[in-house]
Amino acid sequence: MNGTKGSGGSSLSDLIEVDCAIVGGGPAGLSAAVNLARMRRSVLVVDDRDGRSLWGQVNRNYLGFPDGIPAAEIRLQGRRQAARYGARFLLGRVTAADREGSLFRLLVEGVAGGGAGTDANVARDEELGRSLGEIGAGAAQRVVARTVVLATGVRDPFPRFPGWDECVGRSLFWCIACDGYETIDRSVGVVGHDEEAVETALDLLEFTGRIVIAAGRSEGFSVPESRLADLAADGIAAYPWPVTSYPNASGRIAALVLGDSEQTRIPVEMVFTVHTPTARNEIARGLGVELDELGQIVVGIEQHTNVPGVYAAGDATSIHDHQVSAAVHEGNQAACAANYYLYRPVQKAPGQEEC
Repeated sequence: MNGTKGSGGSSLSDLIEVDCAIVGGGPAGLSAAVNLARMRRSVLVVDDRDGRSLWGQVNRNYLGFPDGIPAAEIRLQGRRQAARYGARFLLGRVTAADREGSLFRLLVEGVAGGGAGTDANVARDEELGRSLGEIGAGAAQRVVARTVVLATGVRDPFPRFPGWDECVGRSLFWCIACDGYETIDRSVGVVGHDEEAVETALDLLEFTGRIVIAAGRSEGFSVPESRLADLAADGIAAYPWPVTSYPNASGRIAALVLGDSEQTRIPVEMVFTVHTPTARNEIARGLGVELDELGQIVVGIEQHTNVPGVYAAGDATSIHDHQVSAAVHEGNQAACAANYYLYRPVQKAPGQEEC
């Protein structure tokens, strides 16, 4: 199926037809785009610039980058790489999706700012998009695809305070596997009230002994007293109060100010917020894709969903690893599965014609 090409800055035709529509332009979606485009499939990446890959975090556990690489740089390089093999980009948000026979129909509407990321990263991404011929969806753009890869990611309920967006990935974190190493011998605050928050604080002891935990809400902690005793035994001070402010400058949080009667100020260098991200699963629901109890997309080991022709990768899935390296792997797996699905029956092993 051939796609309808558009020129940079102009509107696309009323209908775009492609072999695969990839929803989400983070590491998972771009990995899928690179690999499907290399298999000579027509690929359209639909992205709304509202994902984790535009924040300020530096990935230091990605093989091959001993000095680390910013997530936003991975995104830029991934977009260039996918475009080299013919993938195209549509800036917009999918607002409706259904299936008609063997084809999937998506309705994409334009977005006007207000997404995720730092101003600098968004500006660089916009500039690259223009150079790659990225098109804005406008009021509405129809897309018809033979396969769909959902790489829609999650929404993070970060605490909102003046300067918060510059702090994300610089001094405000959510993942020990990604950033725990950088806490070595530094003062760290954990904000959260439940067992996961307690475990996070205790796990950080592998890196530093300078840890405090604040419940982050007026109701205090929701764990047994025995767990608070465990914290105390390991020298972790626990404060059962909300955080009223996060003093910061140039993306660096300097303290937690607590909402007790004395407005206690605790100096910190890094903060880990413990929260449950919300999977962006609206399109999956529209297509009848199975979700787990947390709303994450259920996938198999090759990123298949329960709907033939629909695959999912990255943080929105039930695997839910939240690692860039895992997202890239899952995007590659989804691409290989989608490519096999697109083969003619004669190209498949006997008995596998419907896969």
